[in-house]
Amino acid sequence: MEEDDPVVQEIPVYISQALSEHLYIYQYPVQQIKKKHKDLKVRNVSMKPKNQLVRMELEIDTYGDHYCASKGEQIALNTDGPQESRCIRDKEKEKSQYFKSGMMDKIVYESTVPCTDTERYAIAILQDKELHCTPIKGILQFRPSYSHYDKQDKRKGQKDNGDNSDDEEKESDQVNVKFKRIETDFAKKAREKSFAAISQRIADEPWYDTLWKKSDTDHADLERMKLFSATTQDGSSLTLGATEYIKALFPQLNDESETTPFKKLSLQDQIKETLINAKLMTFTELHKLVRLETGPPSEAALLAALRGTACCVRGVWAPRSRDLYTRPAHVPARLMCAARDHVLYLLTHHSFVDRRKIAASVRLPSEDVLTVLRSVAKFKPNFGWELLIPPDTAFEAKYPDVVEKQNLYWEARQRQFTDMLIGEPMKRQRKKSQRDSIGSDTMMSPKARKNSVSEEDSDKRRHKKSATGGKRTRKVSSSSGQDM
Repeated sequence: MEEDDPVVQEIPVYISQALSEHLYIYQYPVQQIKKKHKDLKVRNVSMKPKNQLVRMELEIDTYGDHYCASKGEQIALNTDGPQESRCIRDKEKEKSQYFKSGMMDKIVYESTVPCTDTERYAIAILQDKELHCTPIKGILQFRPSYSHYDKQDKRKGQKDNGDNSDDEEKESDQVNVKFKRIETDFAKKAREKSFAAISQRIADEPWYDTLWKKSDTDHADLERMKLFSATTQDGSSLTLGATEYIKALFPQLNDESETTPFKKLSLQDQIKETLINAKLMTFTELHKLVRLETGPPSEAALLAALRGTACCVRGVWAPRSRDLYTRPAHVPARLMCAARDHVLYLLTHHSFVDRRKIAASVRLPSEDVLTVLRSVAKFKPNFGWELLIPPDTAFEAKYPDVVEKQNLYWEARQRQFTDMLIGEPMKRQRKKSQRDSIGSDTMMSPKARKNSVSEEDSDKRRHKKSATGGKRTRKVSSSSGQDM
């Protein structure tokens, strides 16, 4: 491929920001191609900076062979009305005149904005085998403006209204009073974005006259020099190798700056903070980063600190799950920790893992499963998810006892994960059976009803009634005895 497409020449590229906020591209889509811009005679240039509109007045050669003087005078007469004498002139009226010379001697070009997103465009100049680029502020397209015809129509309408007022008496007009409605915020925003509101804002902004300089003047040459970059240093960083280029981008810190963030932290806290930020690290990288007050820790001290604050996966060290998920979230922290430990357990036995199988095992939303996987692994197409960094086989060969203890730790965590998955439905079944047993006990040994109490009350009432009836009988018998 290199032989088919050889490098012909290398050209350095420089960026100039001197005119980036004031540089515009002017386009004339309706102008003749044969017409040269040097022949144009600009009378005046005005601008509306907020709306990025430019208005140019170009002079017309009234003495040319293709110009009709009578037609030019007629257009000026229809636009501004009859000219006043030179002795008596109204200054206000003279300012409002469109053609001040009494004939059509100019043509007006007004700009439009074809595109608003111009951040990707720039103007480039190639000189002395160097390419200098300057970003542009905007692009403007110029087209002829025939606003003098609008002025003619307005003048004609005023003349017709004046003639009608002289012939007929002015009738009394009916006045309608309108009250402004209460406008909501949504309606106000919609009204501000409407075409009528935008047109009104453009019309309300006044025109500001600008200073026009021809392209062959000294002032134009000075402005054109700003298109060249002030700094033309050799871009030697592009010829560096990969390692040298990375070092040039990220210079190596000295020992004092490296130890500054961890000078007040213990060795365990340093390991914890470093692993949380790095996700996965090798033993050698950790040994270079962490520091004690007396200097770098020994390998034995570092291993002792790692056993209580980190976990090992195929020779690579990762932070404990309980240190990562400490804030409350929509998924409980214990489930996230169990899912991450399950993923790390699988990565200790397999080079690649399947996300769909993990999602089916941990029973978490797909977004959370992806979050867990991305914290310790990366995706490789056609294979699956693997560790973020390659396994540290040198550490596994040097410290086999540490690796064996870590494998036992992962086996214990996996058993806890399995018990948790099996235990959740068993708990629900146990609760259900307990409810069933309670219901069956209630059905087998029902409580004493209140009917027995009411029966006792009825017996008492019956006993009282019988006692009352005996007295009444005795009274009857006594009365009968007296009668006898």
